[in-house]
Amino acid sequence: NDHVTYTGGGADFEARTVFYVGVDNVEAALARAEELGGTRLSGPHPKPDSDLRVGFFRDPQGNVVGVAGIA
Repeated sequence: NDHVTYTGGGADFEARTVFYVGVDNVEAALARAEELGGTRLSGPHPKPDSDLRVGFFRDPQGNVVGVAGIA
């Protein structure tokens, strides 16, 4: 379709909705998600020009969840 606009990962990435949860410690939240059966997808990553850090995991049901917090 010539009228489709892609954002985020682009045309080669699976379309999905991601919600973010605010946390005190992104690394600790990702580690806890793994302990509970989730799979870390990435992070923590610093957001350029900001104190914000983000990370992502997939829960056991397949949902992608973002976690974000101040470094």
